[in-house]
Amino acid sequence: MLTAHFFDSIPIWILLAGTVLVMVLFIEVGFRLGRNVRGKAKKAQTSQVRAIMGAGLGLLAFMLAFTFSTAQSHFEARVQSLAEEARIARNAFLQADLISEPQRSEAKELLKGYIKLRAGIGKSHDGAAEEEIANLLKVSEQIQHALWLLAVDAGEHDTDRLADVSRGSPFLTSVLALIDIHYTRLHSAVMNRIPFTIWITLYLMAALSMIIMGYQAGLTERRSPVATVTLTLAFSAVIVLITDLDRPVMSFFEVNKQLLVDLYEFMDDDLRLEYYPGD
Repeated sequence: MLTAHFFDSIPIWILLAGTVLVMVLFIEVGFRLGRNVRGKAKKAQTSQVRAIMGAGLGLLAFMLAFTFSTAQSHFEARVQSLAEEARIARNAFLQADLISEPQRSEAKELLKGYIKLRAGIGKSHDGAAEEEIANLLKVSEQIQHALWLLAVDAGEHDTDRLADVSRGSPFLTSVLALIDIHYTRLHSAVMNRIPFTIWITLYLMAALSMIIMGYQAGLTERRSPVATVTLTLAFSAVIVLITDLDRPVMSFFEVNKQLLVDLYEFMDDDLRLEYYPGD
């Protein structure tokens, strides 16, 4: 189920440092190539290379903007899916009051545990990202299956079961919607990724742009270490931000799960009042 990219296995800080070093290396390669050009050819190439360098850096900036926009849209889809899941889970919790005991209490406890899992309350941050996601998916689907069995069992005890099945009971409908939004979140968070081909193209364009920039500096035999490092840091930072936005488990960004936390507290209060009505 997991579609991990090569970059997912690289810690974000190592990826940033590696990208900066690679870009500086390509600038140095271009500088040495330009410095080795001699005589009239050097003067003739300077203006042409300057124009090509501007076009290359502009095209790289366009690709970065396009890729960042794609990663941002993936992030927004995750936020919207989380809000929709919170809404459906709340409806299911309230509609569980329409079924009889003991299914009602079991369903509410399962929904509370489900939201606790999805909100990451009490979650340990040890272990690899892939293992964390795989465990979350496995346990979530187990709870969904248990909720489905409860909804079916509640329907079997309904005196008007045939009519209930034909219409779809509110709780049964909400359980189905919860399962459906789970797969929507799975697609938006884990499977809807920036294609690896785009990453290769982006890094290739960055490398070529750095070579041209270094080549132009070599033709003039003048370069500024401060400007070189500043530019490589700027481009590398944007690339790493895009990488982090595209990852299922992000380092710099985080989907705000306060909706799920508030819903968990609501469920906890409701169950506490049900078990201890005098409190």
